[in-house]
Amino acid sequence: MTKTHDTVDSRQPRPIVRGTIILVEVAKLPRQTRQPRQLWPFWYGPGEPDLGVLWQAYVRRFDVEHTLRFFKQTLNWAVPQVRLPEQADRWTWLVLLAYTHLRLTRS
Repeated sequence: MTKTHDTVDSRQPRPIVRGTIILVEVAKLPRQTRQPRQLWPFWYGPGEPDLGVLWQAYVRRFDVEHTLRFFKQTLNWAVPQVRLPEQADRWTWLVLLAYTHLRLTRS
């Protein structure tokens, strides 16, 4: 087996990534049903991190992750065992169509 330039050798040392770990603590939740947990997001980039932008990015990521989990668990997005990429594309469009119908029929 020949090694291509795209292959990653697991024995090579990993690069060091310098960044900032930020501690986010919530003083009080609107409905205190549980103890607030700490959040430790990692930020990498030039200069100082903008906390407002980081928070917006986290909230968006949270929404996307829960939407994908709904697609997989409720709409069975990951269930079919398709053989061709075209079949996977069609199934994805069907799942999106079902989701759109559910959203449009909400009161």
